[in-house]
Amino acid sequence: MRDGSVVRGQIVRQDSSLITVRVRGGDLSYVEADQVVKILAERPKEEQAEMHERIASAVFLLRDGTRLPGTFVKQNETMITVRKPNGQLTYFEPELLVRVDTVWNEMSQTSRSNPDGFVNRFSPFMLLNPTAINAEKGRFYYRNTWLYNAFDYGITRFWSIGASFVTPIPSVDLDSDDLFFYEGFLPTTSRLYTKLSVPLGNKVRMGLNVMYQDKSKLGYYTRGPLTFNALATFGSAQRNVTAGFGFVERGKRRYYYANPMSYPYYLDTPIENQLYITMGLMQKVSPSLTVLSDNRVNLGDYSYYPNDFGERVSLSFALRIDRHRHAFDLGFYSQIFRDGLKYKELPFRMLPYLSYNLSIGRE
Repeated sequence: MRDGSVVRGQIVRQDSSLITVRVRGGDLSYVEADQVVKILAERPKEEQAEMHERIASAVFLLRDGTRLPGTFVKQNETMITVRKPNGQLTYFEPELLVRVDTVWNEMSQTSRSNPDGFVNRFSPFMLLNPTAINAEKGRFYYRNTWLYNAFDYGITRFWSIGASFVTPIPSVDLDSDDLFFYEGFLPTTSRLYTKLSVPLGNKVRMGLNVMYQDKSKLGYYTRGPLTFNALATFGSAQRNVTAGFGFVERGKRRYYYANPMSYPYYLDTPIENQLYITMGLMQKVSPSLTVLSDNRVNLGDYSYYPNDFGERVSLSFALRIDRHRHAFDLGFYSQIFRDGLKYKELPFRMLPYLSYNLSIGRE
């Protein structure tokens, strides 16, 4: 190829503009005819004599933190074309490119390793709070923590939607205390949410996450709470810090009155908003390992309405084991309760957790 790369395989179809090649593994690769220098019927002799070859490859770093390995093919005013290591072509807008790094790798003829390990593909999500980084366009995400299940989809580069629910198990019946103190960690009601995200330069991203949660079993609410969370993420998708400020708008609580001289009636009373701040850390520490920390502080004095489940501070720390399309989170979540509130005689609670993350979509 004109860019120095070599595509090996069987030619399936060829015309004046495009050559279709079946590469190793059965996948099809499409090559522009004007980019071909020559076609050989067999591997060059100098390559047969060597067991390893030293290959220069480029890594294209995009604004959302994506690292795209491959070789440059061509560029016009609207699109950059890159050939990925498997021979397939990928395209992206020139304004998304931050820089291009050159990497030299020793690679054998029969096996190719990934020297960069695995990227953290789940940078939009921490344990409970999101980052300002948006889900990839056209990609589905599934996340599971114990009985909690979440589904997300990137509609555009700036907008994503999602839903979550807790798997019902009839044999599990939490008492009122357990329900009260678990609610902050694993919500027992379903959620719908959406996020808008925009970049401000190369290292800053602003976002707004809006979530509707179904009515809680605790208390008589006229509807479920609405949560608005403003987010700012500083850094890349692999190494970043996220700060957030939010409030929970719970609507009204319904009180019922019974008067023996008249029919029973009810009164809807507004509930004050619950304010909170968040701080999260996401740091790639090795080719296949990411450190996560997701923390929240509830502001104001405690009141049963709005119900913050007695929680003043929530802290979490986890190790994310990254793989190509999925990842595992192993960590601890802790709640520190407000003055005077305790769970089983302790002013705090610590819970281990295991999360599974799956990414579904075309590469």
